[in-house]
Amino acid sequence: MKVVILGAGTAIPAPGYSPAGVYVRIGREQVVLDAGAGSLQRLARLGVTFLDVDRLFLTHFHPDHCLDLVSFLFAMRLPEPARRKPLTVYGPPGLRALVRRLSAAFPTWLEPRTYRLRLVELGQTTLRLGGYTVRTARMQHSAPALAYRLEAHGRAVAYSGDTEICEGIVRLGRGADLLILECSVTDERKVAGHLIPSECGAIARAAGCRHLVLTHFSPVVLGYDIARRVRRAYHGRLSLARDFKAFRL
Repeated sequence: MKVVILGAGTAIPAPGYSPAGVYVRIGREQVVLDAGAGSLQRLARLGVTFLDVDRLFLTHFHPDHCLDLVSFLFAMRLPEPARRKPLTVYGPPGLRALVRRLSAAFPTWLEPRTYRLRLVELGQTTLRLGGYTVRTARMQHSAPALAYRLEAHGRAVAYSGDTEICEGIVRLGRGADLLILECSVTDERKVAGHLIPSECGAIARAAGCRHLVLTHFSPVVLGYDIARRVRRAYHGRLSLARDFKAFRL
């Protein structure tokens, strides 16, 4: 399994910290978790095109996590090179309504012509896909939100999206080889529906993950001693993400 952070930041511009996105190569499939602005271009820098992506998993529908869904669908509509294999997009309830509204805003330009588009709204569930499983859990955010856990061949990666500290992300992160948590603000500037470094440490300790990766940094967190706050609770392997930070499991 290969995991690459496509965007380690938020909607607020900061060099090296683009809006949210994670690329996962898992078995024969290539999937993307969240698609903030510029995700398609950053995939291209990895050598991954819109023809290659098999599935797109959205945690929620705030623009910094889903804006490039428009870019994906528009690129896939182009006649040359033509996309042939189907694309499945997953997300919490409201996904179909979102795509309808986007299609109304961009009449005919997002509609598939050479491939099949499948939209799947999820609650808390387990999906058994081609050689791997995906488990979901509802997160506590300001909009309906999911976290995802991908497992294959005894390896697991869990990704929170945006959330408040909650039992769901502890459960998905339990024993994970890679637990990717958002860490939007400092301990002193807690925002409801988002995690702070000390909470990330507490989640990682409770989950017993093997490697904690923090991402989704707003500029206020940059230059802050994140690790010191995390280490109050968690003493395992820790990485602070930037765009294109890669991991192999």
